[in-house]
Amino acid sequence: MGTDTIKCPNCGGPLHFEPEIQKNKCDYCLSTFTNKELEDLTSDIEDKLDKESEKKETISDNLNPEEHLAEYKCDSCGAEVVTEETTATTFCYYCHNPVILTDRITGEFRPDKVIPFAFSREEAINKFTEWAKRYKYVPKSFYSSSQLEKMTGIYIPYWLAYSEADVDFEGVGTNINVSSRGDIKYTEYNDYNIMRKGKVNINGIPKIALRKIDHDLLMSIDNYDQTKAVDFNISYLNGFFSEKYDIEKSDLEESVENSAQQYAERIAKSDLSQYDRLNLTKEEVKARLTGWSYILLPVWILTYIYEDKIYIYAVNGQNGESFGELPLDKKRLSINSILIAAVILIILIIGGALIW
Repeated sequence: MGTDTIKCPNCGGPLHFEPEIQKNKCDYCLSTFTNKELEDLTSDIEDKLDKESEKKETISDNLNPEEHLAEYKCDSCGAEVVTEETTATTFCYYCHNPVILTDRITGEFRPDKVIPFAFSREEAINKFTEWAKRYKYVPKSFYSSSQLEKMTGIYIPYWLAYSEADVDFEGVGTNINVSSRGDIKYTEYNDYNIMRKGKVNINGIPKIALRKIDHDLLMSIDNYDQTKAVDFNISYLNGFFSEKYDIEKSDLEESVENSAQQYAERIAKSDLSQYDRLNLTKEEVKARLTGWSYILLPVWILTYIYEDKIYIYAVNGQNGESFGELPLDKKRLSINSILIAAVILIILIIGGALIW
């Protein structure tokens, strides 16, 4: 199966997408290029990818059925590149050039949109350590350079669902006003008829499209600004890992409809908290799917092994939000607890001596 690499038009060196300047940069001559400037080059590569996808060659041809691995040849040095079956872009282990796995971003696997990484790995490490250092008793080895250099940028596949919901609410909202005149207390009830009827359009409900990653972890950082999404271009993938989807849209339809219904209900009820008492006699929400789009979203991933347990962390590649379970240095915690207890005991002894 084929691979490709987007190379510098000036010197032929490998290009990497630099998030902080939103351009591709050559590792050798340090030239920088916008996507527009690389348009002819990337168009030629995508044409090549489309032709290869028509050959009806499937991933399973070179897969080990037990390990789910596939073998490719690096187009830069000819070395063997072994990947998992969902990997779409990676690096050659020998020449370290970015490698595009051609059959995994074409046809049905070609994304519609992508949100590019907004900051570099160094900045991702800074944002992550700033978040982690708010918590005490994290092992010191957690912040070692050898540990933090494992931070890896990965584009994760998502389905964005588009839905429409019919909303029909009826009822009565009551505001209660209590006042007093002398010894007499007055209670005033003001009733208001409530009617909410119409359509709610819900655009871009994100659903993770990859099985092998922790969904709860990603859902904790998935507040991406979808207005910053751009049309997909393979040059955004240079220098990053990326994955293709292995969860079909059909597997997510029920989940999307439930999410759309809950969102429409929240919209319909958004101003009903103004009433002291609420009696809804009709509360109907019917959601239906209207379309899908396929998008890649940027995530920085870090793993850490402590006391035989694997900890995985995710950093939103657009806004820097971080999440994950932090390890606890029990020895350090015990020493601090003993010191605090000793200080309290000394204070009590001195205080008792002064009293007597």
